[in-house]
Parts: sequence; C-alpha cells; structure tokens
Amino acid sequence: MSDLRVAALELVRGQNVSVDSLSNGKDVVSVSVVSRFPGDATTTPDVSVLLLDASDKVRSNADFVFYNQRDGAGGAVRLDDSESSSEDSAIAAQQPGDLVYVDFGILPDDIRRIVVGASLDSDAESTFAHAEDLEIAVMPGDSDSPTARFNLSVEEPVLALLFGEFYRRDAVWKFRAIGQGYAGGLAALATEFGVEIDDPAESANNTADEAESVAVGEEVSTPYAEAVPDVVHASEKAATTELSVKSPMTTKKAIRPPKLPTWSLVPELTEGAEWDRSRLFSVSAIGTGDERERRAVSALLAVMTGVREFGREMVGRSGGPAGTIETFIEPEFVWNDKKLRPDGLIRVTRGAKQWTALVEAKSSSAKLTSDQVETYVDIARSLGFDAVITVSNQLQGAHDQHPVTVDRRKLKKVSLQHLSWDEIRSVAIQMSMHRQVQDSTQSWILQEFVRYLQHPKSGLHGFTDMGAQWGQVRDAVKTKTLSADSKGAVEVSNLFDQLVRHIGHDLSCLLSADVRPIFPRDRADSTTRIQQLADSGFMFGSLRIPGASGTLTLAIDLRSEILECSTIIDAPREGRPATRINWLVKQIPDAHADTRIESILAGRTASTVGALLGTLREKPEALLPTDGKLPKQFKITRGHTLARNRGNVVISANKLVEEFYRDILQVIRAPKKPSPTKD
Repeated sequence: MSDLRVAALELVRGQNVSVDSLSNGKDVVSVSVVSRFPGDATTTPDVSVLLLDASDKVRSNADFVFYNQRDGAGGAVRLDDSESSSEDSAIAAQQPGDLVYVDFGILPDDIRRIVVGASLDSDAESTFAHAEDLEIAVMPGDSDSPTARFNLSVEEPVLALLFGEFYRRDAVWKFRAIGQGYAGGLAALATEFGVEIDDPAESANNTADEAESVAVGEEVSTPYAEAVPDVVHASEKAATTELSVKSPMTTKKAIRPPKLPTWSLVPELTEGAEWDRSRLFSVSAIGTGDERERRAVSALLAVMTGVREFGREMVGRSGGPAGTIETFIEPEFVWNDKKLRPDGLIRVTRGAKQWTALVEAKSSSAKLTSDQVETYVDIARSLGFDAVITVSNQLQGAHDQHPVTVDRRKLKKVSLQHLSWDEIRSVAIQMSMHRQVQDSTQSWILQEFVRYLQHPKSGLHGFTDMGAQWGQVRDAVKTKTLSADSKGAVEVSNLFDQLVRHIGHDLSCLLSADVRPIFPRDRADSTTRIQQLADSGFMFGSLRIPGASGTLTLAIDLRSEILECSTIIDAPREGRPATRINWLVKQIPDAHADTRIESILAGRTASTVGALLGTLREKPEALLPTDGKLPKQFKITRGHTLARNRGNVVISANKLVEEFYRDILQVIRAPKKPSPTKD
C-alpha cells in the first residue's frame, strides 16, 4: 500500500477538500473503505451509503444503499464488489469487500450530502475498536491510486462508523473526513438519517438519544459544521481520532420492505363524461406505423425537456450526464450519399461540455434491426457523438444483452443504450404517483404523458406475451422433443428473462423502489438455462426487492403447467421447533391456505419437510420432522395453473407476483439474531 500513498493527501478529522481536486476533472470518483482486523479474517464490515436532501434525511428508503440495495439515485451511487470489479488492483488485494462509486454527473439536484459508513453485525465478536487499520480513500474514476485518504482509530466498542461524506456548497462538491461512531450499529446509523426500520418506537428512542453525539474534545454546533477550514496543515494531524459513542442497540434491524399501494397500474382511461377531454398528448385519430412512432418519440423527448426530474433520470439511465437537456426530432444526416433521419437527438450541456445521443425508436410490434442501428452508430462515430439510444417494446434479457447485435469494435467510442417503453413507463408512473416532481405544472405534464403511455392506441404497450414460439415450445417439452439449440428454446428462454425484468419494472413503480432482476453472470450460464428448459421444461428468475426478507423467485414448469412464486427466508435460531414454525405462520395471516411451506432442515444433507399453510394454521407440528431436526430455513411457495395463451402467461405472472408480495414478502420480518451468551 505504500506505493499508493505517495501522492495522496492525508486528511484529518473535519478536514474538507473539493471533489474536483480529487477527481482529476472526472465526474466519477470511487471510494474504498478499509477495515482490517488482526487475526480475524471472518469479521467483514458492510459498507453503506446514505443519500440525503436539504433536510439531512433520505428522501425514501431507496436512498439507503447497502448490501441488499446496491445502488441509488438511478445508478449515480453504487456498491461494487472489489474482488470482482478490481481483481488485479492493489486496493482489492488489501480490502476485500465493497467499493463505492459516485457519478456526480447524473446525481439528482436535490441530493445535498452522501455519507459513507460501515457496520458490523450486532452479534459480531469484534467491534471497530479491535481494528488495526481503518481508512477511507477517494480515487478518480476507476483508478486504483487514491488522491486523498483518512486514517482513524477507535477506542470505544462501536459497531458502525461514519467514515466520511461528500457534501455540496452552492455548485461545489466537497469531501469531508468525519470519523463518528455508533454503538447501535447499522440501525442507529440509518435511523439518524430517516431510514425506516423495524420496531419504530425503539428506533425513535435511539435516534433521540443519539442526536447529541459529537467527537470528544470538540465544541461545535454540528459534527459537520462548515466552519471547519478547507485546508488543515499536516502538522495538526492527531495521532489518533477519538470518537463519541452513541446509545447502544443490541440487535441489527432489518430495513422495511416498501408497502404495495392501493392504487393499480391499470389506467383509468374512460372519462365518463358527455365529451372527451382535451389532452396534451392526444391519441385522437392516431395513425399506425411511422406516424405512431413519430408521436411517441416526440412525446418522450418533449417530456424529457419539460419535466426536469424525468429528463435527468432518462439521460442518466442512458449513460449521460446531468445538465441542460435539448431534444430534436428527426435530424437529417447525409451518409453514403443518402439522407438518413434517426427518430431523434438528445443534447445535454454541462458547462463547456456537451453530450450528444442519436435516438432510434419503435412502437407496437415493430422490431429494431441490426443494420439500421449499426448505421446510426457509424454516423455517431463520424460526428463525435457519445451514444445511440434505442427505444422499443423489446426488453433486455440480461445485463449484457441489447435487442440487436452490433459490431463491438464500433462501440469503443460510442455507447449503445436501450430503453424499453416498459422502463420509461415505470419511471414516469413512479415519479408521478409518488410525487417526485417538484413543479406542479411539470407534474401535470408527466401525468398526461403517463396516460398517453398507457393508452392502447399509443402502441407503447411494453412486454405483453411470450412470443410466437411459445405454443410450439410448450408442446415440444411435453413430448420431450425440444432441442436446446432450436430457435424456439432460445427465444422462449430469452423472453422469460424479459418477463422477469418486466415484472421488476412494474414492482419498481408500485413500490417506488429499485427492484432488480438477478440474471446469470455470463453467457455460459445462459446457455445452461436454455439446456434446462429443453431437458425439464423449467425456467426461473429472481427479483431483489429492497428491504424484503428474501428474494422473490418466479418459476414456470411447462411439463406440469405450473406457475410459481417462492422465497427462502432464515428460520429463527432460538426457541422450540414448534415455536419457530408458529413464528412464520402468524406473520402471514392473509396468505392463501394452499401456500406451501417447507422446512429446510439443519444438517449436512438439505432434507425438507413440507405442508400446506392451511394445515399448519391448525396443526403446526405437521412441519416437524420425526428425527427432531431444527428448521434452518423456510421455503414459501404459491402456485397457479399456467395459462396456455402466451399473453395470459404475462397477466397471470404479474397477478401472482403482486399477490405473493402483498400477502407474504411485504409482511415477513427477518428473525432476530440470538442474544450473545455471557460466560
């Protein structure tokens, strides 16, 4: 590590420095949080980040970035595993765990502070007082060489540390070294900044008790007072940094999963009046084909310029920076002696810099074509543009899959991005229904756009069916004649991934949370899944929902014609076996009696015992094994008969996921960890 420390600015507690001086002029910085414990390789702190507004609170739980919710603000802040993202770097070698990436170029304007901390489990054998090395380092972009670092030490047995923060003064972002401890761990840190956790009464008491804590020996009105000078001479650096201790909390609390709202995604399009109301985005006398696409693109680009928050979110999801957005319809270019007109152009100005992207869109069942998209990539390259954005009802199946294939060599200087109408609608509904647009006129514009997106005449229906090959694949699975390399197997497998992403978009706007699909890590895994479909007729995919006690898994079994939702949660580690079963049954009183519960038993072999929820409500012992083994985990499954119509599959899957989340995942709380025993 000594070679990395030569040029780094050594900070002391309270010292602040401008981000521009640390980032080498880049919008993105990375942050490494190092916590090493001598002779204890099992103690691994969890890094967490909180995005705060002008009130020094999170806007919602979606602004709490931690191990179960690894990015926030549309990807402006994210946690990455340092072992996978920087395997060869010196940073990764010294600190297995997480790196924080902050992209100030796409950060929403209402975010004023970004605090970075780390926490240990409440039942951990070590506290931060046992650490031999505690450090936060800031690096420009993807560099492994820190430009600033802050070393600290802890004397009190704290379970959470707030290492440092980025904060904004006027238009200037700065980084400040903090070093503040919390004996109550992650829950104490989170509740201070407005994150909702279980047991709100206890959390409120802790928050009130903890609000007065500042560093020992410092008389300041706030631990982040702006009166701290921008530059502190190196000779003033203290040998150690003493931390105040916040009031204790013995258990680590789970973040609340968001509640399913009472309103529905199904649009109310009938006015019920004598005449139709005038609309900002009219579907009256709407045509088909090119006219429908022009209307759709014009509406999208107009709203991006007219609704500031929506425009910045769409640009950010397309890899662009925050700035002043201008949009244009059908700009004309000459290419190979032909006049070509992509559907649109987006230009974002930030200071003296400009970011420009061409837009190619499709509506209804029209598909993007490789030749057309590649031509626009060539035009963008020749003109020095930054990106080509495609928009259609097609969804990406996995992280590295674009709906069309383009020569990757052409994408070294031009980024190829895809937005589905599903994703656009999800963002628009989320911002509209959850009041994320400040200006009332802009909010009305966004509501009109949502209505247009949802109207069946707009052609922006999103993902609606499992494709033309669905019936053939279903029949071939039953006769065991499906081949893994057949067109149908590949198409249906990819469409199932799109179905999972589609449901994730719907849940995101319903819950106002970033619901993410969990996809295979590489194409080899994707090939294996296609083979699994051919061999067994089975497909599955999962969704990670912030705050939920387990991931939500959606599965289709074509042989048995069953559609299932399931999750696996940890069982309590204390109490008699029957008590542990009752703990689960009592939490889900509204779940259907046909819901299946399985005990995954402790031991070397993963044996299970299962029973229906209706039976367990009357006879909990039905889930107990005869050999007296304790349940290690519970698997909860709710199934429906699979619809045969390819469109009804999508409708049924949406309804099943919504029911499963509302009656099960939304209400289940993770079990408390057992209290540490005292010798």
